[in-house]
Amino acid sequence: MRLKRPTTVGISRLLLVAIVVALTACASSSQDLTPETRPASGPRVVYVAIGASETAGVGTRDPYRDAFPQQLFQRLDQTALMYSFGLPGETTSGALRDELPGALAVKPTLATVWLSVDDLAAGVPVADYEAQLDQIVAELRGAGARVLIANTPHLERMPAYVACQPFPPAGSPKCPLGSTTLPPPDEVDAQVQAYNAAIARVAQRNGATVVDLYAAGQVPDQHPEYVSGDGFHPSTAGAAAIAEEFAAALG
Repeated sequence: MRLKRPTTVGISRLLLVAIVVALTACASSSQDLTPETRPASGPRVVYVAIGASETAGVGTRDPYRDAFPQQLFQRLDQTALMYSFGLPGETTSGALRDELPGALAVKPTLATVWLSVDDLAAGVPVADYEAQLDQIVAELRGAGARVLIANTPHLERMPAYVACQPFPPAGSPKCPLGSTTLPPPDEVDAQVQAYNAAIARVAQRNGATVVDLYAAGQVPDQHPEYVSGDGFHPSTAGAAAIAEEFAAALG
């Protein structure tokens, strides 16, 4: 993708895999990692974005311009370079293979990492998730990059999830899984919190910064415009809000 300026406690792994696949099936995974060139003046920020659908901009009007890394890029110094490695459906194990080598090759000074939902969907145990995330962050830090790690936002009020619960509210989107019901909200939130605790431990061990998206609360209730039409991914406005959270953490 050529870069331009301009969010283990009983979750059914097969069902969550199905909903993630259903919501990302049409997303492109091709990449053109040629950065935009800008005038050089002084030390240059080399920003790499590692992640899954949210990093790739699924759900936004124009992923090439509206994905949250692109919107964060707009806030960086004019000499900065950016490479987005995000792939829809990516897990931490996949990112170790598909994204991290390329990110290290460009000698990053800044990295954003947002990987969790697809690991949750795949039923990856917390310990395995933590070990894989730790390797990604440790290698980025070892390369000299400042690392910002997003945690997992609340998922149990996402419209696509609510639509797959018994007796969904009137006006809910159609459940992507037909008549299938996903696990109850308390189980989903318990697993999200377990993953977020792992993210906090990884950040502490490696001197990285957590971008606390969970602290925003129930975004679909507070800011429904932040959720795309698929009921799951960030909209363009949601990606802008996420970019603002990363920018605030960056300081």
